[in-house]
Amino acid sequence: MKRKALPIAGGLLACLLGACTVLVPDPDPVESTLPTPDRLAELPADCPRSGGVAEPEGIGPGTEAQIAADLLAAVGDWVNAGTAMVANEPDWIGPGLPGHCLADLAELLGRIHGPALLAQGGDETLSAFQAELVKENLENLEAARAQGGATNARRELALLQQSSQSESGAFLNLIVRKLENRSIQPAGTEEWMAIVVPQGSRNLVFHLETKEAAHGYFSW
Repeated sequence: MKRKALPIAGGLLACLLGACTVLVPDPDPVESTLPTPDRLAELPADCPRSGGVAEPEGIGPGTEAQIAADLLAAVGDWVNAGTAMVANEPDWIGPGLPGHCLADLAELLGRIHGPALLAQGGDETLSAFQAELVKENLENLEAARAQGGATNARRELALLQQSSQSESGAFLNLIVRKLENRSIQPAGTEEWMAIVVPQGSRNLVFHLETKEAAHGYFSW
């Protein structure tokens, strides 16, 4: 595998207290008192409030291959977000659902997943990518409601063409298979060029450029 260097912007302390130690049982865990945000409360007043949506996991630290896998998994979580809810919650299934609610839900899910995946100070490529994922998510929400089941659209890593990593972040050049809902046959092949940078305890995408890739021929 070729590697390409690319400039990227961007304990535990144990103490012995004596020769003899009195063992005491660990204290019972204390449940968190932090409230869980009611994300659906952000929807327009005439949209359902029943159900719930999962919080995104984002991209953790790891090797270039692990970062690539987490990136594609996070994208899959985003485009399928909310589909289990609209396929199973009576208020979302029923005929009285206002026509704008699924689009509003897709926009809300974009506001939830976007900050967990895309760097706030990222470049101009991110707005187009976010708009595409919101569009895909809306299509999957509509399909889930019509078919009565959550969607499983996803992208799979076919090849990690080039990569490099430093303290500043990671550069990834990926070949990705795109699989649509309930399909095992790729709907297309894409080439991704991504820059992922550490921000706090997680990694966020600073740059993400995609294009269609012809089968068997990969180059940026």
